[in-house]
Formats: sequence, C-alpha cells, structure tokens
Amino acid sequence: MRLDLPSLGSNTVSRKRVSMNLSQSEIKELSLEELRKNWQKVWGLKPHVRIGRKMMERSLILKLHQINPDVELHLQRLAKDYKRNPKCFDARIHLKPGVRLSRTWKSKKYDALVKVNGYEYDGQHYSSLTQIANTITGSKWNGYVFFGLR
Repeated sequence: MRLDLPSLGSNTVSRKRVSMNLSQSEIKELSLEELRKNWQKVWGLKPHVRIGRKMMERSLILKLHQINPDVELHLQRLAKDYKRNPKCFDARIHLKPGVRLSRTWKSKKYDALVKVNGYEYDGQHYSSLTQIANTITGSKWNGYVFFGLR
C-alpha cells in the first residue's frame, strides 16, 4: 500500500511527492531538504535545525514502519482485548494446529504435531505436551519447557 501525500513548499525539489512508503535505500538517497520535508510530514512537526541526517533517516524509517495499517489494526485489537481483560496476555502460549514442534534429546530428534484437540507424537494422540515430554524422557518434564516454548 503506497500513500502519496502532497509535499510542503513550492520550489522544484518539493514538487516531488512525499511518500509514506519509502524504502531504507530511498530514504538514504533523499537530499537533505527532501529528507526534512518527508520527516516533517510523517512526524507532524518540523525537525530541529541541529538534528543530524543519520538521526532523521533512522527516525523516519522507524516511523514509516509504525504506520503499517495491518500492524495498527493488530495493535488496536490487542488494546481492545486488554481493556476487556487485563489478564488476557497471561494465558498460555497458543499453538495453531499444524505446527510441528521439534526437540533433540540424547542425540535423537523428536517431533510432535499440534492438532485441533491435542498433539500427535509417534502416531499416537496426546492431550498435552507434558505427556509427550514424559514419554520421551521417562521422567517428569513440563512439555512447554521441553520443547523450548518458555
């Protein structure tokens, strides 16, 4: 998605459009005047006269990455969930069905597959990763720790 905004000023350099979708290399190729105008448009204020070029480039890159609409939407959803339930981020790790978990234990590789209603290991169904970890090691293990999820 590319958002082109009108540039500031009326001289020949500013006839170029200020873009909200510049790559890092494009930002580094801008003249100082173009860089300042892009920075001002993105941040909404004039850059200080003593701000260095590298600092403007870095902060412009940071700000442009923050403007990604998908990221904004995801952050808004997370904030809404948090307002509804402040403990919503304390929940366990949620693994999507189809994810394959691997672990090497005593020089042998072990794989577990996340299913809709549990896990599959060695052709058998398990209701928890802990059961799989205990089967593999022969001792008590937390399944999340065993597979490196914590």
